Parts: sequence; structure tokens; C-alpha cells
Amino acid sequence: MKQSTVLLALALTGGLLVAAGCTPKTEPTRAEEPVQATTTAVPSPTPDVRGELVAALQRSQGVAHRYAVRGNLPEGQNVAGTGVFDPKKRRFQTTVSITGGKHPSAGSRIVIGTDSYSRPSDEKQWVHVDLKRVKPDDIFLRFDWADPTGLKAFTSSIVSVDRVDPHTYTGRFDPHGKDTTSFLPVGAPSIVSLGIRPSPFTITTDAQGWVTSIKVELSPSEGPKLTMTTTMKDHGKPSKINAPARAGEAADFYYRK
Repeated sequence: MKQSTVLLALALTGGLLVAAGCTPKTEPTRAEEPVQATTTAVPSPTPDVRGELVAALQRSQGVAHRYAVRGNLPEGQNVAGTGVFDPKKRRFQTTVSITGGKHPSAGSRIVIGTDSYSRPSDEKQWVHVDLKRVKPDDIFLRFDWADPTGLKAFTSSIVSVDRVDPHTYTGRFDPHGKDTTSFLPVGAPSIVSLGIRPSPFTITTDAQGWVTSIKVELSPSEGPKLTMTTTMKDHGKPSKINAPARAGEAADFYYRK
């Protein structure tokens, strides 16, 4: 039973739901406003701001980096977490804490290739899971190397972008995503959004073009506005992620047939 407790802790807040209600109509950003052409107007080249931001997000996700996430969640909960992701070496490490609400939880996870190790914060024992034996639809045990933090899904959900200054972008994204899977907050995906209209975001970059922060807002029909911020740093720097010195093996019945 001890192994069972450790494994189930992997999901953390994976089932939280955000539903929409009647919200005031928001003003469009410049990228969304219709352009009225005249017979005398001469078209001029305009920068592809969305493409520029998408490229920066994809570039930042494609190299090793550290990140931190914080924000408020539905049901009176708050999230705080840190992590390291190295896509080329296939190494990932995260610690997430959920406070408030009825079901607070905290835990850590290390993934190296097809080996996953997890433990809740109140346990000393790590539990090893062989990801080769895990079904793709197992929400508790699976791991998606293509998008472990939700950044890729967030990038594809961007609807419009406006550049405020050389290092700041604002715009709107579709909280539904493409397949109604959780990708928010980026770094600790735990929210599934239903009926939420395109919502605002603010993204900053540094002088080298790396993404340094992603702030998003959601306005559910019930409860306060949700604000979540993810910061990124140390882009391209080698990661130092090692497997735990000791780990118990997950029970066979956790690998569904």
C-alpha cells in the first residue's frame, strides 16, 4: 500500500476543472482588429509578431533550462513548483507543492529516459516506474517527452500577439488547447478548461531572445480570477539530474494490461 500512495501522488491536481460563464466582451489586441483598406492604400510589409514569439518559445523549449511556476488554482488552491528539463539528454526533474483547498499535496519526480522516479514530500522512499510498460492513456504514470511542462501545447494555443516593446509580448490564447488536455500552468499542468474564451497572456524575453516569463490569466464563471506565472532561466546550460541512489520498484498491478 505504501507504493500505491506514492504512485497516486504523481497526478497532484490533474483533475481540476475551470468552467466559463458570462464574461464581458474584451477588446481585441492590434493583431485581432480588422484592417480597413482603401483604394489608395499601399500595402507595406508587417512583421509576423506571432511567428516571432512562437519561434522564441520553441527555441527556449528545445534546450536545457530551469523553470519555476506559481499561481492560484480552482477550489482555493495554490501551486508552486520548480523544475529542470533537458530535452536532448532526456532528463527531467520537478518538485510541485499544492496548498489550500481540500486536497493539498506535494511531491517530486525525476525522469531519465524511460525510467521514472517519484515520491511525495512526506516520504523518503523513491518508487521506480518503467515507462516502457506504461500505457499512453495512463494519466497517473505516463510521461510525455515531447511536452512535459505544457509549453508546447500553450504555444500552439496562441491566438493573437501584440509586441509591446522589444522584449515584451501580450496577446490571447485558447485555454481549451487542441485536445482538451491540461497544459496550465506551464510547468505544472493541472487544469482542464471548458468554455473559457481566449484569455490574456504576457511573455517576456531577454537580450538573447530566450523566453524568461509567461504570465496567463483565466476568468472562470465561479470563483476569483486565476493568475499563473512561469519563469525560465539558464537556457542551454548543462543539467545535473541523476537517478536516486535507492528506489523501490512499482508493483506489477500498476502496469495496466
